[in-house]
Amino acid sequence: MLERLPPVETQAHDPHQLRLDELESAVLVPVAETARGEATDVDAPPAIREPPVCGEWSYDATDEAAQRIGSLAGRSAGFLPAPEAARRDAVAPPPRRVPPAAPARAMRTPAFTRSVTPPTPLPALAELRSIHEAQPGSVKTAIELASALDKRGNIEGALSALQRAIDAGAEPVPLRCARAKILSGRLRYDDAEAELRRAAKLKPDDGDVLLLQGILACRRAKWRDAVEPLAKVSQLDQRSAQAHFYLGEALNKLDRLDEALAAYQRAAELEPENFRALKGVGIVFDRMGRPAEAATFYRRARDAQGG
Repeated sequence: MLERLPPVETQAHDPHQLRLDELESAVLVPVAETARGEATDVDAPPAIREPPVCGEWSYDATDEAAQRIGSLAGRSAGFLPAPEAARRDAVAPPPRRVPPAAPARAMRTPAFTRSVTPPTPLPALAELRSIHEAQPGSVKTAIELASALDKRGNIEGALSALQRAIDAGAEPVPLRCARAKILSGRLRYDDAEAELRRAAKLKPDDGDVLLLQGILACRRAKWRDAVEPLAKVSQLDQRSAQAHFYLGEALNKLDRLDEALAAYQRAAELEPENFRALKGVGIVFDRMGRPAEAATFYRRARDAQGG
């Protein structure tokens, strides 16, 4: 029969802890904590810690304190070993203070669950529709409504509004030009040219018609076809920066450098912040073998562009 040997103590006994032989016969009783963390005999429900929020670091000071205090008899479960009756008459050591439990953290609302208010449509569109329906023959109202619809991507609605004004007897030339602009902006060049031909039959020397014909020819790389209408506009309206710029584009492509330089320079004089015109001057100077002057206009173009 084996004989139980007394435990060998390798170090001084801590009066705050129980020995293994005392722990085996200890009775576990529930205890509660006061607001200051002191033990009391009053029944109280065990403290329940809120689980950490997903993605947060869950460690705090109370975790470490609970591990130190409950290492002997499951302190984190709410139980402490009761000393034997023989030890109750002994002078009890002062109770060890336990840091109060950290307050429960409020759950955060993820950003993706927040409601996003969709942008409200511009009130001017409904007003323009109402005015256009009341006055379908108004050129100004039809163009404004078509422009608003075009910006919203309603191309067919914009074209229909302009056509309705034409059918109502409004001046057709500006309306045809407006239809041509919308169609050209959507790369429907054949339809845009058809609109401009209809307008040119009514007013062959109209400045807006000629300008749009020249710009459309440049977009289609029809440089020779662009020169004549743009040259006419630059003579009829010498302050048209667009006419001079696109004329410079066409002449530069046709290697008529002197004329292209004059057209670009005139466009830059009319619009000093037009970096495309300034760049065009630099390009022509480069092609003429005048790099110093080209560099000057390249710098001005860069500054005008904001870079």
